[in-house]
Amino acid sequence: MQEHKIVVLGSPGAGKSTLVRAIADGVVIDTDVANTDADLGKAATTVAMDYADVALPNGDRLRLYGTPGQQRFGFIWPILLQGASGAVLLADASQPDPVEALAGHLYTLRTHAPRLPAVVGLSKPDLAPHLDLERCADLVAARLRALPIVPLDARDGEQVMWLMDALMGEIEAQAWVDVDG
Repeated sequence: MQEHKIVVLGSPGAGKSTLVRAIADGVVIDTDVANTDADLGKAATTVAMDYADVALPNGDRLRLYGTPGQQRFGFIWPILLQGASGAVLLADASQPDPVEALAGHLYTLRTHAPRLPAVVGLSKPDLAPHLDLERCADLVAARLRALPIVPLDARDGEQVMWLMDALMGEIEAQAWVDVDG
C-alpha cells in the first residue's frame, strides 16, 4: 500500500472543493468561509485548504489537499506542494481563457515543483461549447510542460476518478524516469 499526497490547485470557482468532496471517503475537512469577494460570484470560498482521504481499489490511499484559488493565498501553494506525489490543476472551462486563469498555479509549479507529476482538469465543459482542448494543451505546455488535459464534471465522482487515474499514470511514469535517469 502506498499513500499519495495530491494537491488540487486552480482558479476560484473552478470546483476544487467540489472535486475533493466528490471522491472523499467520509468527512471532508474544509476551511470555507463566507465570500466577501463579489467578483467570485459564490457564497463561500476556501481560505486555507480542503482535505480528504480516498481509498483506491488497489489499496493505495490518496490524501487530497484542495487549495484556495485566489492569488492572495498564493503563499500557501508552495507549502502544500512540499512532499506532494502529484498535482491537479483545475480550471473552469466556461471562462474566456481557462488556461490564463491557471497562470499563477502553472508558475508556482514551474518554480517550486517543476518535475511534479500533474494533470489539468477542465470543469464545466458543458458550459464551454467552443472549448479548444488543443489550444489549452499548447498553452499549458508553453508555460510548464505537456500535461494530460481532462474535461470533467467535478461533481461526478466517477469522472474525478478518471482524472485521478490519469494523474496516477503520470506519477508512475515519473517513477520510471527517476529509476532510469
